[in-house]
Amino acid sequence: MGVSDHQQIRVAATPQPVDRAAIFEEVLKRNALRREAHLPLLNVRATYEREVAGALWRAHRTRNYEAVRAEVVARLRARFGKRWGGSAGARWHVEIETDRELRRIFRQS
Repeated sequence: MGVSDHQQIRVAATPQPVDRAAIFEEVLKRNALRREAHLPLLNVRATYEREVAGALWRAHRTRNYEAVRAEVVARLRARFGKRWGGSAGARWHVEIETDRELRRIFRQS
């Protein structure tokens, strides 16, 4: 896909809020349980940052999946013909390209 192809996709401009306080509280609870079980404690900062990044990714994917998938299908049908897309391989191709595009957009935001 060329650069011009990427510019056609419209995604939600306003990011969905992530409850960072709830994530932090959950990390602290997990550490308390680990302490009680005499397990090594988590690196709170690294775990918190990883969980926030994961929550942001899931929110982005949920919010933009349908629009990005529709655009990917349209591009692939323009390339391979209007009847393209009925096989299992085609469905895998759509999902792989959709995920790739979602990740590209996420990195740029």
